Amino acid sequence: MNVPRDVLEEIVRRAVAQARVELYHWELAQRGRELRLTVYIDRPGGVSIEDCARTSEILSDLLDQADPIPSSYVLEVSSPGLDRRLWEPWHYERALGKKIHVKVRGMERTSYEGRLIGVQEGKAVVEEKSGRVEIPLSQVTQAWVVYEGE
Repeated sequence: MNVPRDVLEEIVRRAVAQARVELYHWELAQRGRELRLTVYIDRPGGVSIEDCARTSEILSDLLDQADPIPSSYVLEVSSPGLDRRLWEPWHYERALGKKIHVKVRGMERTSYEGRLIGVQEGKAVVEEKSGRVEIPLSQVTQAWVVYEGE
């Protein structure tokens, strides 16, 4: 699969801007035999079904015009959800004060869970029951917000 990621990202960003939502994350991944373009959108106050539908329609039209993906694929536009994954440093900043689960490599343990109390100098500061831990974002393999109910 030879898809120019910069071209694809530009199309995704243009669609999101036209839909007046924010791009949270996007990925193009092979899932078994299926190629899937997943676009996560956000906005203050949360994303509605209408936001997802409008973004999907705009993005679909732009992808049809540019045709950057040479094979068939599934397009999915979604909210990042209440248990949203954290990929970028700004995702952590938005999750300040929330409970998160972090999987890491190269540290004393393989995972940590606690309240995110800071993001500084490339590290997430997590308050666990046993104390505070600084986790270098470069060592995170996966992280997400833990939904605690309302």
